[in-house]
Parts: sequence; structure tokens; C-alpha cells
Amino acid sequence: MTSFLKLFQQLQCELGEAALPLNPEAQLPQGLILSQALHPELSKDAAMLIFKYNRCGNLLDPISLYPTLDALGSLKAQISQGSRTDIDAIRFIEDMGCLVTQLLPDPNIESLGDTEISEISSQNMAFNRWTGV
Repeated sequence: MTSFLKLFQQLQCELGEAALPLNPEAQLPQGLILSQALHPELSKDAAMLIFKYNRCGNLLDPISLYPTLDALGSLKAQISQGSRTDIDAIRFIEDMGCLVTQLLPDPNIESLGDTEISEISSQNMAFNRWTGV
């Protein structure tokens, strides 16, 4: 199972260090994202919500797909409700959501005898559930 910290390290690799710089000394989620991030407050809010929705007690606690997507969906809804919607911020959260569906396993997809559902199908199903498509 993927830990909270491991997910953010993987997100940093995929999004780039400039977009999501991490503090290797961090002990709590609010200190994990450095202020030089592309969207510093948004990234910190995402980290805090993912930590909270997964009921983590520390950075090494395991996380799962659906609470993580719920956290990102909640943040996206907060951003969208503002009087001035920031399209770049929404795109950043959506990019994080797409990556999360690739990085975290879907617990509802199981092997069906000799036939296994492909990884791409499970990722698409998880993303579609998250976005309501």
C-alpha cells in the first residue's frame, strides 16, 4: 500500500519539482510542500485534505484511492465556487487526480478468474467515478 509521503514523492516526479517541491525534513503535511510550488497554497491544501480524508496520523500512513479523490474533488469544488475561478488551479487539481488514479490501486477491481481487468480500464473507471463522467 502507498504511503502519504510516497504518493507526494511520486506526484513530484510526475508533475516536476518546480510544480511540487517537497521539504524532505517535513514531519507534518502542512510542512511538506515548499512555498516555491507552482500553486503553493493549493498544493498545501491538497496535502492537508488528502491527509485528513485518509485519516493519516503521520506521513508514512497508508492512503487509498477513493478518500484521496474525495479530498481532491472537495478542493476542486471549493475553487470552482469562488467568484473568480482560477482555470490553472482547477487544471492542476485535475492533473493531480489523473495521476492519483494511475498511482493508487482501485480496491474495487478484482481478478475475475482467468480474466483480469486491465490497469488502464480500472484507472479510467476510477477517474470517471471521480469526475462524474
